[in-house]
Amino acid sequence: MQKSSFLEIIRKLDKEELKRFEAFLSSPYFNTRTNTVKLFSIVKKYAPDFDDKLLDKEEVWKKLFPGKEYNYGLFKNIIYDITKLTERFLEVENFNSDEIERMKHLLRKLTGKNLKNIFLSKYNSFEKTYFKSSKFYHNYYEDYFDIKFNRFEMEAFNPKDRTKLLANENAELMIINFMAKFSNIYNSLYIEKNEYNEKPENDFTELFAKTVFSNKELDSYIEDLSKGDKKDYKTAVIFFKLMKSYINPNDIKYYFEFKDSLFKNDKYISEGAMRGLYACLGSALDNCKDVSRIDKDQELYEIFNHLVEKNIFAHEDGKVLPTLYLMAVKISGNLKKPELISKLMNNYLKKVEPDLQDNFKNYTLAYLHYSKNEYDLVLDYSNRITIDTFQLKFILKNLQVRISYEKNDYEMFLYIMDSQKHFLAKNKSVSENYKTSNMKFLNYTNSLFKLRENYNKTEIGMTEKLIVNDVVINKQWLLEKFRELVK
Repeated sequence: MQKSSFLEIIRKLDKEELKRFEAFLSSPYFNTRTNTVKLFSIVKKYAPDFDDKLLDKEEVWKKLFPGKEYNYGLFKNIIYDITKLTERFLEVENFNSDEIERMKHLLRKLTGKNLKNIFLSKYNSFEKTYFKSSKFYHNYYEDYFDIKFNRFEMEAFNPKDRTKLLANENAELMIINFMAKFSNIYNSLYIEKNEYNEKPENDFTELFAKTVFSNKELDSYIEDLSKGDKKDYKTAVIFFKLMKSYINPNDIKYYFEFKDSLFKNDKYISEGAMRGLYACLGSALDNCKDVSRIDKDQELYEIFNHLVEKNIFAHEDGKVLPTLYLMAVKISGNLKKPELISKLMNNYLKKVEPDLQDNFKNYTLAYLHYSKNEYDLVLDYSNRITIDTFQLKFILKNLQVRISYEKNDYEMFLYIMDSQKHFLAKNKSVSENYKTSNMKFLNYTNSLFKLRENYNKTEIGMTEKLIVNDVVINKQWLLEKFRELVK
């Protein structure tokens, strides 16, 4: 029994949830099987771990049916029933916590019963409170459409109460909802392709996106609509500009158009949705191939600083995404911005998962000292890190490559370069773009060492021009070091 889904679920319930679950089981509306109530009265004594030996099925049976011979079939059925009830409890808990979803069901039921006056009173009050005065959140347009469509259905039975242009309003909500959801999932598609090296069997999604979001007339029209007072058009232009930046990676202007529209209109967006859109901004930046006209590290730094200033670096539950923290510290260190690193360490390190905090503290201190050019301390703290993930390993190795150059330790560099090249060659989960960018960084750094020993102004100038127009990690550091050679 200890491995049952029933116990697996209730182990995750807190004290108050267990109380509500007991009340749920005891309610004849939800449950008419008394054996399940008896079973829980036995089991609840072993909360919160529910791992006592007395929870073995035959031990529980003795308490459930004293003096009766163990019946596997009957006990199995009771476990099945209570498991289904725990699942039903989770459904009810989720439903009770979602006021918008509850209102959708109420309006649908009022329509079915043709209770028009009650429907209109509920609808008008709810629309004013939850939609006309609220900010965009992930399901905003989907929820608003569902509520409005309930009204559309109610009016079908009561034509005298017909609302002018309601069908058009519903159509607009559907379109904006599509743009919001599609642009969000397109960001996930980008990550699949570029971080996980996964490619679809066909180009249907990409072709569809280019066909819809390359339409100049639609682009111009949405831009004009966004200049008015209606907030829906001000958010719609953000989604449209986001998609344009994705499908036009070779022209940096589309990234800046998306960035400008987001910064200008983010007051209409909830904190949760804003986090998602700033993540999309980071992906759109990464997607830019027009590399000669943008400092990607500086752009990322602005995004991270914006998240901190708006107090949305952490999620609603107070937790910080580990990858976000690592990236923000790394970029701040690369740009020699110790102030932001200190803010991140003081305000957000404690919000990372507890089992990561010691390693993340050493990581943060390594970059803090790097931002102050204290290279021996960087090596000291980076060598204390015991966590061994692909992302962290690469970040630290690339940091150590730079330190090897700063300390003029060519042997250290050759050792790191050799291990990095072998790892890149063998790792099939890394995209070709990522491999190429890392390999170029190693080769350019090797050139730095050689040109520092054997100065050649012409070759330095030619290599610098190559880097300016190339896609390579640590690009600004490379350019800075090549320019130092000339000085």
